Amino acid sequence: MKSNVTLRQIEGFLLAGELLSFSRAAEVMHITQSAFSQLVRELEASLGVRLFDRTTRRIVLTDAGVVLHAKMKRGVVEIDDACEEARAIARVEHGHIRVGTLASLAIGVVTRALGELRKSFPGVKVSMREDYNGPLLERVAQGEVDFAVCAAGRGDTGLRFEHLFDDELVAVMPQSDPKAAVAQLRWQSLKNESLVMLVRDSSTYEQVSAALAAHGITREADYEVANMFTALSMVRAGFGMTFIPAMVLGEINMTGLAWKRLKRPAPMRPIGICRRGDRTASPAAAKFEELLRVQVERVAARTRDGGDGARPAATRKAS
Repeated sequence: MKSNVTLRQIEGFLLAGELLSFSRAAEVMHITQSAFSQLVRELEASLGVRLFDRTTRRIVLTDAGVVLHAKMKRGVVEIDDACEEARAIARVEHGHIRVGTLASLAIGVVTRALGELRKSFPGVKVSMREDYNGPLLERVAQGEVDFAVCAAGRGDTGLRFEHLFDDELVAVMPQSDPKAAVAQLRWQSLKNESLVMLVRDSSTYEQVSAALAAHGITREADYEVANMFTALSMVRAGFGMTFIPAMVLGEINMTGLAWKRLKRPAPMRPIGICRRGDRTASPAAAKFEELLRVQVERVAARTRDGGDGARPAATRKAS
């Protein structure tokens, strides 16, 4: 059976045990000596043991009092440490965030935002898992990651999606392809084009397939690959055309390639932060989201000014 002991009683008992004086302990607690004596009597009654031997001139701890004082003091130190740790987490001095992300975001905005977080808050531990959209949503649902930066899922899965931006998918072809000279691609021009696509778990495959179907084009990809860099290498080697998010254009090597926007409606991926509906963002996660939004806005501004992409800048080599 648990004792009905209050923090106020513990505070008074520890003070009296340190000072060996009820009157001085009462002064520290800003209460009368009679009120303090009552506090101690209530604690002794709750525990069923005498804690102090009293004389007219002094008090001393009983054997039970000595044991209780030592253990309560250690407990209070632990409580103080725990409270300080919680305050440190609130100040983003400590903490651990587990981030899931799409590869197309990992090579740019997510990694840069995490880098800024580590630089500004070195006490925060960061873990990152890169995956396709479907598995990422499952990782969030299972609690393997705290949240994911990914495309919106379908249906009511108990996940909460906070929108960041709409990422347009653009077509990529060799610079020597005649379609590289047009202002925008028509969907019907892709009907007989050889297509290199990411695997079906990817949000890119889902969005492009839906856009093709909306224009009356029902077909399979000619080649399915595991990552965007393989797709670009195959396009460069003449295997056909692929689709990549406009967000990554400034991050990858586009030597020998051209990209074109598609006629509206272009395929768009709603990108955002996905977490479980029963989870609250930690202070470190909230700070990461703030830094991520800054990175997203910078890239979005650069993409808006990027033209039609006949020769986009290469800032990262594909591997």
